[in-house]
Amino acid sequence: MERAAEDTKIRADYLMRMESDEFDFLAPAYVRGFLKTYAKYLRVDPDPLIHEYERRYAVRSLDTAHLLAEGSRRNASPGPRKINSWTVAGAAALVVIVALGLIGVTQGRNDSPQQVAERGGESNEESQAPAPEETTTPDGSPSPAETEDELALADGVEVTIDATRSDCWVDVTADGTKLWSDTIPAGSSQTFTAEKGMTIILGFPQGVDLIVNGRSFGAPGGPDPVTIKLPDDIDSL
Repeated sequence: MERAAEDTKIRADYLMRMESDEFDFLAPAYVRGFLKTYAKYLRVDPDPLIHEYERRYAVRSLDTAHLLAEGSRRNASPGPRKINSWTVAGAAALVVIVALGLIGVTQGRNDSPQQVAERGGESNEESQAPAPEETTTPDGSPSPAETEDELALADGVEVTIDATRSDCWVDVTADGTKLWSDTIPAGSSQTFTAEKGMTIILGFPQGVDLIVNGRSFGAPGGPDPVTIKLPDDIDSL
């Protein structure tokens, strides 16, 4: 059993429970993936095992309803976009400048020539003060205030799963459509894209590296399966 667990990257206690017909220890999507991986390891056809599991535990309808609900939520109209903090600050500064200008014009009309002359030096000194520099990077790119996540995910999601260290069973759903449910062998990779969102299930996270829109996040977990929803979980990677 330990040899099988090492070769399949499935925990030994999971294998023992599956062989004892106990399948309530994980979500159905994980169980199907583990059954498929274990059947291939034993060199048997996985389809009859998966069909029998779905028949006995009636999980197909539940998974289908879950996928439909996930797709509806992903396809819903997006909420209002966040207003950039620099835009708000610039608008506020513009309002202040206009207000100060109106106050200066009003005072200039009401003050005597002597008062205007006394304020002249101070006004000239203030007018000669250097304008605040814009916060930009040396290459002219946007300031860090505009978050990397907003920039990276503005045009959709592209995910590359690179099995750099081990085989890994992977299940990918993009914009409510199932794209992949199989094992990625060690040394190979798969790339998936979505316009609005993607749900990724990894059977052995520490065996792969996750690359989202060109940015590598390394291994997204340890030996236990994980579910990643993008872009919602981008900050936790």
